[in-house]
Amino acid sequence: MNSPKRIIWILSVLLITALVFFDASGSDAWARPRMKVQVKTILASNGPKHVDPRLSANIRGLRSVFRYSSYKLLGNNRMTLGLGQTGKAVLPGRRTLHITPLDVKNNRARMRLTIFQKKRQTFQTVIQLRNRGTITVGGPKHQNGFLLFNISNSF
Repeated sequence: MNSPKRIIWILSVLLITALVFFDASGSDAWARPRMKVQVKTILASNGPKHVDPRLSANIRGLRSVFRYSSYKLLGNNRMTLGLGQTGKAVLPGRRTLHITPLDVKNNRARMRLTIFQKKRQTFQTVIQLRNRGTITVGGPKHQNGFLLFNISNSF
């Protein structure tokens, strides 16, 4: 059988190995929190009064800021991103929205939003969003209205 000293030695080696492995792979996870980001792409216009039923939870907030009569959900993208990692949401009109979390301080995430049409950058801004917060950003013209981006996150 194994002596108590041998068991203690084996446990010590396993513990040191686990700590080295955790430090090598886990420290980056602590330094770079992952966040879940959701982007709802909405077409807002002053056409016939209509609210997409999938936006019923958002309509009060939308109407308090944007004065349109019609809101239609065009896309709903979900992504999990680390700091510095860029996620993409495909938009109508051959556009792409790139979202890059920059940092997290005081329970707020700072994120860069960039819109490309084809391969040309047409818009860029930086937003701050509290954990489990939501913001709607007005975007470019599309068809008979404007694109809105309802962005929420959790980290």
